[in-house]
Amino acid sequence: MTTAEKIYKVVKELPEPMRQEVLDFVEFLKQKTIPDEPQSGNLAIPPRQLSRNTDDYFDNPQVMEAIERGREDIKAGRVKTITDPNNIWDSVLP
Repeated sequence: MTTAEKIYKVVKELPEPMRQEVLDFVEFLKQKTIPDEPQSGNLAIPPRQLSRNTDDYFDNPQVMEAIERGREDIKAGRVKTITDPNNIWDSVLP
């Protein structure tokens, strides 16, 4: 199973508000521009651009609401333990 298939399998079982959180995160990841061939020793994302993207991301009220919901989930014990960091999906899928 490919990574995309595993993601789809997990996401399709989530309620719609959580699907939106996943989409928000994926769109954030897409905003990062990574040069085709970063020079050795240099960051793939220039610090100024990374800072700007991060600031824009955390200025979004939906993102902050999603983070707060995540904190509430942690407090309520609605978490999964990753038993094998090399195979995360098998650790968290039922």
